[in-house]
Formats: sequence, C-alpha cells, structure tokens
Amino acid sequence: MTQIAKQKRALRLDLHGAFLRFTDLSRANLENANFSGADFTGAKFRGANFKNANLNGTILRGADLTDATNLTREQLATAIIDDQTKLPILADNPAPAK
Repeated sequence: MTQIAKQKRALRLDLHGAFLRFTDLSRANLENANFSGADFTGAKFRGANFKNANLNGTILRGADLTDATNLTREQLATAIIDDQTKLPILADNPAPAK
C-alpha cells in the first residue's frame, strides 16, 4: 500500500455515538465518515459531501442538508429524520421517523 493510500484511509472521520447537536459542518468533506448513532439534531450540513458515509441510526431531526452531495436514499432510510429536516432537492424524501 502506498503512503498516499495509507493517509487517505487514516483520515476517515469517526464520530459514531457523538453528541454534536447544532454543529455546523457545512461544505465539509464527510466521505466515508461514520456517524452511526450520533446525535446531529439541528446541525447544518449545507453542501456537505456524504459519499459512502454511514448514517445508520444517526439523529438528523431538524438538520439542514440543503445542497448536500452524494447523499443517497439508502443512507437517509437508515437515519432518523423528521418533518423539520431539510433534505437536498435531489434526494428521495423518505417518510419522517415517528
């Protein structure tokens, strides 16, 4: 494995289980990030890159995902959202969590 490949792999953001309500991660590169079980209630992710991010059980109630990129329906289906969550226009909006 080359040094560059090692560095890329080492830079994976792991915030699983974190309590980061109202955090502003707008325009952040969150590629391959692990947010499983994290609480991002009211957080801002405007224009953030979610390529291959793990959102399993991530609380995104009231979060702003406007213009987020590489966010898939499958990722959103595993997250906890509500009717206050602002989703990107291109994302298929799943039903809000009860």
